[in-house]
Amino acid sequence: DQANLLEVIWRALAVGGSLLLFGIFTLYNAVLVPAWSNPAHPAGLLPTRLMNRLSGLVILALIVTAFGNGLALVQQAMLYFEADAGRVLSQQLWETVRSSTRFGDYWNWRMLLLAVVAGLFIASRVVKENQPEWVRPFWSSAGWAAVLMLGTFSVVSHAAGSLVWPWAAMFVNWVHTLAVG
Repeated sequence: DQANLLEVIWRALAVGGSLLLFGIFTLYNAVLVPAWSNPAHPAGLLPTRLMNRLSGLVILALIVTAFGNGLALVQQAMLYFEADAGRVLSQQLWETVRSSTRFGDYWNWRMLLLAVVAGLFIASRVVKENQPEWVRPFWSSAGWAAVLMLGTFSVVSHAAGSLVWPWAAMFVNWVHTLAVG
């Protein structure tokens, strides 16, 4: 009964989308390619229809994750300034949270890593016709960027408030998050 509804929503979207990204890239690299790879499908080593479905999920996850992270910044600014969303947006109070708080620092890193994931995914789509052998390395790299992106949630999670070995608590939280993904 004490949970902030907007925080619950942004966490579900941002963390859920990030977990989906990590899960898709891990499924591709650790399960599908080793089990079904076929040189007859040079762009990603999997049939085109399967790559298209995975790509559709990646696009959905990128959108959900970006939207959730946007809500996160607004909600944190609402708490920080004890203001409503309209004031936070109209007076750009979110910018202060983004540039002057620890939450903002890790939010910036998360968004940078999300941009890296998106850029690698877009690059894989651009080169799939002319250089199809580059699709798998791009998807593999995007998976590793997603690993780091999930770590940014652990650094600002409840684990960071641990009184005993906070770095160990954050590491365990991160590993647990990766296991969920």
